[in-house]
Amino acid sequence: MEGSVIDELIFSVSFVGIGIYLVWVLILILFGQDQELKQTQLKEPIWQLIILVPALNEAPVIRQTITNFVEQTANLPQVKMVIIDDASSDQTAQVVNETLQQLACGSKVQLLRRYLPEAQQGKGEALNWAYQQLVEPLAPSLRKQVICGVLDADAYMDEAAYLRVMEHFALVPELSLLQTRVAMFKEQNWLQKLQDIEFVIINNWIQNIRNRLGNAAASGNGQFIRVSAVSGYHPWGNALLEDFEFSTRFLLQAKATHYASEIVVYQEALAQVRPFIRQRARWTQGGLDCLVGYWPKILLSKALGTKAKMEMTFYLLIPFISLVTGLANLLVLAFVSWFILLYWPIVVSLLFINSCFNFYILSVYEHKTQRLGIIKKLFFMVIMLGYNYLFYFAIILAFYKKVRRQTKWVKTTHVGMGEKA
Repeated sequence: MEGSVIDELIFSVSFVGIGIYLVWVLILILFGQDQELKQTQLKEPIWQLIILVPALNEAPVIRQTITNFVEQTANLPQVKMVIIDDASSDQTAQVVNETLQQLACGSKVQLLRRYLPEAQQGKGEALNWAYQQLVEPLAPSLRKQVICGVLDADAYMDEAAYLRVMEHFALVPELSLLQTRVAMFKEQNWLQKLQDIEFVIINNWIQNIRNRLGNAAASGNGQFIRVSAVSGYHPWGNALLEDFEFSTRFLLQAKATHYASEIVVYQEALAQVRPFIRQRARWTQGGLDCLVGYWPKILLSKALGTKAKMEMTFYLLIPFISLVTGLANLLVLAFVSWFILLYWPIVVSLLFINSCFNFYILSVYEHKTQRLGIIKKLFFMVIMLGYNYLFYFAIILAFYKKVRRQTKWVKTTHVGMGEKA
């Protein structure tokens, strides 16, 4: 009797989890589509756009990043880049200095160096340190026309993207934070392709919904802030998910944020499963940090609407929901596989529904990028069924590290992708 009750509970939790997932994807499809863009022109120039690039052991990629930046901003003298060498143990600083000498780009690109023991305390700390040095000397009258952006050491944006960023801030004086859409450099294997699909489609839909709810969030690479909107010199927190923490602070202060789906920043996709799981575990653990530190403030905030609070709550609780329902799903999968002759209609039905969602996602991706044919689309429709379980392993690792209080910020290793998308 007790065993049957447990079995029923496991099946119930599993089906609840599947239901939450399917409803979530359906909401993304219905309400996450790109909105029609308004054609505008830059009327008032931004005095300066400063790009901060945290660099810890980025020797393999930093030369190409600087070269791309100098090429794409040759006609934009107000756009400058600051490389923050966070006490790298490789040749990052040397590569930067050699590249600057070769390009002879003057003050276009600047190198700031940190040293131990103050260095290597997390991405947020490195950004705050550089931000204070650059912004503190500015007169208050100039800060409204200064924009500060954050790009990863492997990131690439083209000239039109930089112009569009400045356009957003120039045309909307109350805009405090702008997040761009993230895509991947040319993919080389199935895992990199799935990451591109995830960012170009799923993350894009999530951010479009947040735009409608008024709680667009920073998501790491390609974020920009108006300097005059920041109180003090430490806008970034030091959670493992410093971008969400950073934008949540803005939202709790009733500052306007926006997601620009038409502006794309390209970054390197991870090619191997283990680094991918470690990266997503760090993001998940950072989300758990934000849950403890910010969820009560979100619920009590008068600056956020009810729907925005619900979306942010769901986002923060996803690791707990996934941990419980994911385990139930694995147990149910093992059970029905053992009794497949009895339960095959349920398995086929769920696979069919999930495959339909995946096929639609891949169709939208193909329309946006022109990178999939029918054969590849069918292949990725099948492989996407198992992609979500990589996230489950990352969630388990995140909870393990959280319980063990392992909070060391472990960066993603960039190896260089060569060709741009």
